[in-house]
Amino acid sequence: MPFNARQYLQSLEMDTSSTRRLVDEPMDRDLEAGPTPAESCAFFSEASSNHYKPSQPLSLITGTGFSLYKSLIIPAITQAQQEVILVTCFWADSATRSALRSALLALSAKASETSTKIRVQICFSSKSLARNMLLPTPQRGQIYSPSKWAKLGLPDVREIPGLQLNVTRKFFWPFGIIHSKYVIIDRELAIFPSCNISWERWFETAISMRGPVVDHLLSFHTNFWLQGEPLPPLPQPQGPDAFHAEHETVPKVMSSSNRIPTALLPSPHTWSLLPPHLSPKRLFCSLPCVPSVPPSHPPTPLLTTTSHLLRTASRSIILLTPNVTAPTVLSLLHAALARGVAITICTNENLMTAEQLVTAGSTTPRCLSSLSSSVQKLPGSLNVYYFDSPSSPGGLGAREVKEGKKDQETTAVKLHAKVTIVDDERMLLGSGNMDAASWGTSQELGVLVQSKDLVRDFKNQWPFWPLGQGD
Repeated sequence: MPFNARQYLQSLEMDTSSTRRLVDEPMDRDLEAGPTPAESCAFFSEASSNHYKPSQPLSLITGTGFSLYKSLIIPAITQAQQEVILVTCFWADSATRSALRSALLALSAKASETSTKIRVQICFSSKSLARNMLLPTPQRGQIYSPSKWAKLGLPDVREIPGLQLNVTRKFFWPFGIIHSKYVIIDRELAIFPSCNISWERWFETAISMRGPVVDHLLSFHTNFWLQGEPLPPLPQPQGPDAFHAEHETVPKVMSSSNRIPTALLPSPHTWSLLPPHLSPKRLFCSLPCVPSVPPSHPPTPLLTTTSHLLRTASRSIILLTPNVTAPTVLSLLHAALARGVAITICTNENLMTAEQLVTAGSTTPRCLSSLSSSVQKLPGSLNVYYFDSPSSPGGLGAREVKEGKKDQETTAVKLHAKVTIVDDERMLLGSGNMDAASWGTSQELGVLVQSKDLVRDFKNQWPFWPLGQGD
């Protein structure tokens, strides 16, 4: 269904008197942003103004998708007492899916011991390209009956008597991928991984948090996946400290566990019959003698805030992203170089090339080559590292895994993390890439935090080349 901004805002119950801004300057509407849909005006003015409520980061980890699930997400799921909500984009047969299946069996057994039912909601967008193109879903989504669970790699309904399981898929033709990824445990713990439930051995990140960001995430989730219907109330916990006792073993690897400025930034799906680079306006402006227009993007909170971060960076920008093809991003990076900003980009030389050509009409190496050619004339600096290139420091050659090797599932061969760090104090994580799809049509979700300690923790976990100058 279309994103109901007014209902989402009301559900957040923002207390503007107690909020502060994550950035010093007010969030002016970006020149690159397109017209604001009427239904999202209220949401735009509030959420994209970088208002936050302090939340507590518990852990920030890196690794492959399988290792993130094994070390952080699976333990959190098996410790749930009342409810698990898991949302991902791609759902495929993999070691991760097998581990999740085992976790659901264990969770059901735990619930059965106390004669309780634990609610589990699994939401995803894609099983295959063919299914997406031939079987788009209705607005409310495709709900899988228990007889279909086995084909999804999930336990049979008779194997999980302690669970109340619901499985839903949403994909809107032709480019309506639902790309957001998150896990909510007992409405108290939120995890934002960059990975899917799939076989890819890609480098990923995940952050877990408590606090108001969980409530905001629940509002976002119910608005989209439940068509605005409220979640049923949870049963009373076993004791006043039951949740925290159960989740004592969730990894806590932060150097500081203090509450930090945090903002949840959604980017609703934008319907389009054509990819942005083939829009009539863009094609017309590419004709000779027709004045060019600046790159545009849907004025969603996530995209507008990301644009603002890049536009106001004063010292450094670090980007970890699978691809870089969004015209707005490239334009903002060029402007940052003109301001003297030091930019480090970690991406891939060859990942989803066909998708890049369809959605952007170009590729990451081509886009970054064009950007690099302008550096000599600008005061800023640009360092580009290709994660999957054997010639890059710590690149594919240093991480190559032989078939059947023991650590195959935990050795990354591509970069899939989505991290933006500005001036070493603001960090944006989530599902959004710096490519044309994420900046054009896909539904995305990001979480913006302001913490030098958190940035330092992440950079200390990065095992490859230096992230930024002076590291």
